[in-house]
Parts: sequence; structure tokens; C-alpha cells
Amino acid sequence: MSYKRNTLANYSKYRKHRRKKKFDIKKIGILVASTAVLIVAGYSIYSHLPFVKVNKAIAAGDRYTENADYDAAIESYTKAIDIDSKSVKAYSNLAGAYLSIDDSENAKNTLYTGWQNTANEGLLDNYHILILNEAVASMNDEEADLNTVNSILSVLTDDNDNEQALSLLEAASERCFENSYGDNADLLFRGENFKFPDYDNMVRSMLSVYETVPSDTLKSVILSFVTPNISSFTLNLEDVDSYNKLIQDVSDKLGTTDEIESFKACIDNSQEVLSIFSGIFEQLDVGNVDELRSFVVSDDYISLRDVFLNKEKTLLENTTYVPISREAIVLNCNEDSWTYRFLDFEENPSTSGVITLWANFFEDDGVQRASISYEPAAIDNNIYPHTQYSVTYLYSYITSGNSTKVAKMNYRLDTLITYEDGSTNETVVGDWGGANEWVMDIDTIESRIKA
Repeated sequence: MSYKRNTLANYSKYRKHRRKKKFDIKKIGILVASTAVLIVAGYSIYSHLPFVKVNKAIAAGDRYTENADYDAAIESYTKAIDIDSKSVKAYSNLAGAYLSIDDSENAKNTLYTGWQNTANEGLLDNYHILILNEAVASMNDEEADLNTVNSILSVLTDDNDNEQALSLLEAASERCFENSYGDNADLLFRGENFKFPDYDNMVRSMLSVYETVPSDTLKSVILSFVTPNISSFTLNLEDVDSYNKLIQDVSDKLGTTDEIESFKACIDNSQEVLSIFSGIFEQLDVGNVDELRSFVVSDDYISLRDVFLNKEKTLLENTTYVPISREAIVLNCNEDSWTYRFLDFEENPSTSGVITLWANFFEDDGVQRASISYEPAAIDNNIYPHTQYSVTYLYSYITSGNSTKVAKMNYRLDTLITYEDGSTNETVVGDWGGANEWVMDIDTIESRIKA
């Protein structure tokens, strides 16, 4: 589907055509000549009156425009505005000259400044048409983004009843997300050009317009923007509270949808999951890896692990190895239903640390193992050497003081260090923290297994 451009796309041509029809060169010449006869004695004073200078500058600009000398025309129209900042014609003609050289930014600035200085609604209308035409072009070229949405919204904010702006805003909710943010989940709120606070302001601006001029169409548009119309995007966890507040404020005024409720359930659940891990993260942040022993067998951890172990339906995407981190979540939409996951270390090397829940089914003599791993933050933003601690509570043999092998539940710590060249160093501590603790490197263990 494409959108027809408004008449200002041919604004400069229209302006020329209108000027040619309105003015008759011969009649102007006669009028000036007659006036000159009447006031010849005072001609010197007359020619220096401001409105005469303005008209001369505009006339010069018109001649330059006719000859396609747009730089000179711009200079003449600008001179007219310098003389009289309230000359509507000077602003209008200057905007047309800028459009003739495809300088839409200066054309828009000219029209808007002209409206501010003259309060002429025609200048404002043409400024709006330029903005909407650019939005149409962006959508037709599949280049629309949230800045495009904001530009359309600026027109609706100025003119609450602008039906063209409202129609384009509705179309933008379907077009801009996948066009500009569909290739990378980080681009929407973690890119350089747009952050969640900007999005929050944008939706709230729509809500302000709605409160002034309510309509079913605008209501539908706002609800469509509460959750981005995209299959996947990353949300910083520091923005969750603000997002919840936005959802609540919109819902209070406009109601809600199943998709919005599904989305809200995901961000709420992310906070509930993080609350389970908050205490152990605090311990790990200061190097207390030993605390993983008690955490891996805690009721909260085992209960959450069993959800994934048993493949239960959950908002946190069900996988065998479930990363838990504190920076961001990736939200994924499938047929208006949302799920989410936390970023893992590879996706976010600048993380303050990642815990991975293990949901692999492995029993020792009928006893299910409990396993967890932890990757600490990089030091000075250098991820190498990269360390991963893995803790397993398992049923295995230990060697007692008299060299007798005894089967019992005990902890095992596996420390894997990966270096930048790809080499690794791995050690295992058996009966970790117990009376019969032993340490062995993985190469020795493997050699003994082979033997």
C-alpha cells in the first residue's frame, strides 16, 4: 500500500503558477509609473520605505526563481525577511526556493519560523504538509522509524483534528518497527538514536492529544503503540518500572488488550525471577562463590528449576540452560502473545554477571542432580580470560580416610577458564567444602577415564 503525497510536494511549481496568474507585469508597470509622476519630488524618501524595500527584494527573488537561480532567490527572500519579519509572502517564497533545491529542512524551518512570527495559518499548514509528505516517503521506501512517528505526532500535537496525521500515525504503527528495528533486537531501545524514555514520552504525547480530542481511531493507535509492533526487541531492566507505569496510565484511560496484558505479565515475571536470584547475586558480586552450595539446593531454586525440567509452560522461555542476568530481557511476540528471556554472557559481555539455571534431566541412583553455573563480570571490559564456575549437587563416590569409596550426595565445583586464543584450563573440586575434598585438573580426570 502506498500513500499519495499532498499538494506541497509540488509546492514551488504551484507557487510559481499562482504568482503568474495573480500579477500582470504591465499593470504593475503602469501603476508604478503613475505613482512616480505623482510623488516624483519625494521619490528618494519613498524608495527607502521598509515596505518598498521588502517588495523590491521579493520581486528580485521572484525574477531569480524564474531563471532557476535559487541561491540568489534565497538571498533576496532572506533580505526581505530581514527587513520585515512579518512578510508572509517572503516566508512562503523562500520556502518554495528551498524546495526547488530539495532542501526540505530549511523549507520547514522557514515555514515554521514564518508562522511563529506572523501567526499565519497558511504557513503552518504548509509546514505540516511537508512533514507528512516526508513521512509518506519514508513509509513507502520502508525507511520509517520512531523519529518518523514523532514527526507525524508533532503535526497532530499542533493540529489535534488533522485527519491526515492521524491516518499516517495509524499506518506508522504497522510499518516503522519491522522496517527499522526488525533485524536486530537491540536497535529499538538499546541503539544510539532512541531510548525507552523517548518512547515513553512519545506514547504519553499521543495520550495528551487523546485527552484533548478523543477518538476511537486515536485510541486504537495508542493501544497499538503500548507494545511495539515487532516480533522481538530488547528492554533494559532499568526501564521496567517506567514501562509498567506507562501501561497503567494508558490502561486507566483507554482500557487494555490481551496483548498488553501478556506483555505486562512478562516484565512482571522478570522481576519475580530476579527477586529469587538477588541475594545470591549480591554474594557473587563480592566473590563469595561458596554461597552457590546452599543456593543450588534451596527451595526457590529447585522449584524454578523443576518448572523448566518438567517443560511446563512459562513466560520465561523454557530451555535446558536458562540465563539470568540483570541488564536486559529480550521480549518475543508470537500471535499477540509475549514471552521473554534474559541476556546471556555472549549477548552482553558488559554484564555484571550471569547465572545459568540448569534444567537437564540427570539422576544418580534415582536422585535428580541440582546444577548451576556463574560467569562473573569482565575485568576492565576485557572478557578474557573468561571464567565459568559450575556447581553440581550430585550423588557420587568419595574416598574416605581409609581409601574406601563411599557413595553420598556431595558438591562438585568445575572451574573453566577460557583464554583469548581459545585455549582452556579446567579444574574440578570433588566433595567441595566437605571433609574429603579433592582437586584435579580435567586432563588428568579424562586420562584416568580412558585408562
